[in-house]
Amino acid sequence: MKTILLSLIGLFMTIPVFAQQAQVSGMIKGENTGQVMPYVIVALKDSTANMVATVITDAKGMFKLEKLPAGDLNITYSFMGFQSKTESIHLSAGGILKLETVLLTPDQKLLNEVSVTAQRASISLKLDKKVFEVGRDVLSQSGAVTDLLNIVPSVSVSPGGAISLRGNSNVLVLIDGRPTGLTQGNALEQVPADQVERVEVITKPSSRYDAAGSAGIINIILKKNKKAGFNGQLRIAGGVPNETRISPSLNYKSNKLNLFATYGLRLSDYVGLYTMQ
Repeated sequence: MKTILLSLIGLFMTIPVFAQQAQVSGMIKGENTGQVMPYVIVALKDSTANMVATVITDAKGMFKLEKLPAGDLNITYSFMGFQSKTESIHLSAGGILKLETVLLTPDQKLLNEVSVTAQRASISLKLDKKVFEVGRDVLSQSGAVTDLLNIVPSVSVSPGGAISLRGNSNVLVLIDGRPTGLTQGNALEQVPADQVERVEVITKPSSRYDAAGSAGIINIILKKNKKAGFNGQLRIAGGVPNETRISPSLNYKSNKLNLFATYGLRLSDYVGLYTMQ
């Protein structure tokens, strides 16, 4: 009987304690746009700058802080690109405080210094192939296509220009979806890497491709020249030991026609064993 009585007394003593806890809520909008602001950090601190509670606004810009102690507190709103704002509030025991709409001002100084650059992902997976976007590194801007393929995962190129996919040399190489008409080494040595937009690797080709592509297909997509008329370039590259490459190219484009011609000359003192396909 005494145990039950003590438990009931403890229960009635506990209820008023929880009833004394306060809460504060509100909404945050952008001052210039008037739109609600999600993901704003709302931090509540006491008079000694100790953190009491923190929360992030929801998709409607709303926030609520519960189970708070009574007293004088400081509430701060922070969001990247906006000026932080701090307000002083007073919470009474068990009180519910609903704040007026908080307006945050863009930080013009910070916004003027921020530059955002968007880039496509270097690798994307599709249903039937992997697509490798060509970057802006030195190799992609100055080498040949054979140099570029060496940085594509699962693809390797021998010093003689023989291409293999996952160690298998039965690879069909296409340029803009069409056979090159030349051997792999000769064709790709003559195409500058900076003319390539992306490389598509198909590891499970359909039955419409012949046995030459049993290991897979590498489809090299060239950049589309949007300017009509003639244009060309001369690429000269050197390497060690004693390697020189000269590759002039010429392109003509009209509304209905796009012709691309290139010539490659390679001089090298490379000594080794390899096969040319």
